[in-house]
Amino acid sequence: MIFLSPVTKQALQYIQPHMTVSLGGGRHMQALADAIAAAAITDLRITSPSELTRAYCRERHLPTIAQPNHIDVAFDGCDSADADLNLLKSNGGIHTQEKVYAQLAQSYIILAPSTRVQHQLDPQVPLCLEVVPACAALVGQFAAGPGLKVQQRVAANYAGYVYTSQGNVLLDCHAADWTNIAQIADQLSRFNGVVSTSYFANLTSCILAEAADGTVTVIKKGDLK
Repeated sequence: MIFLSPVTKQALQYIQPHMTVSLGGGRHMQALADAIAAAAITDLRITSPSELTRAYCRERHLPTIAQPNHIDVAFDGCDSADADLNLLKSNGGIHTQEKVYAQLAQSYIILAPSTRVQHQLDPQVPLCLEVVPACAALVGQFAAGPGLKVQQRVAANYAGYVYTSQGNVLLDCHAADWTNIAQIADQLSRFNGVVSTSYFANLTSCILAEAADGTVTVIKKGDLK
């Protein structure tokens, strides 16, 4: 018998037989994969925007598919969320794939520590752009126009820049606050060479917010106003 954290137990309740379920990246998703495997729910199809999560699910002998055309429920984490359930999903660097899976999902459910859910998005978290390498310099100059501080992401395990699975680079954009992030993200996303931004607007169904004491609160749009 495996130990299930309160947030994992809560998430498991959204999963029914015959569903296609997406799991994002990170420890919460691996714990949820363990819980799904132990629950032996009938006729599930598991998918993920994260190749590491897909590999983890295969190791747990879960029926895994690579390219779904429909997702019943998708689970993921976030770096920051606001009162309207808009998200910043910047640190993992796979937001392009994650946004595709979120858009495919009938329900998109976020598992996150309660400290990451505030009235406004956390300015300590950058807005991340996936950018075609040949356009990186021009995009950086354009992004600096609205007063952003722009840095190309450097790899932690070798002396070089981070490249995505599509061969693109990541530009982290920092601001004093994210009051106007919707306009900023829209403007940047239209610039030549920008593949996507890590700002997720109007995609989240609810957030399962886990407090330090293990209490889980289901937050829906408008609950924090």
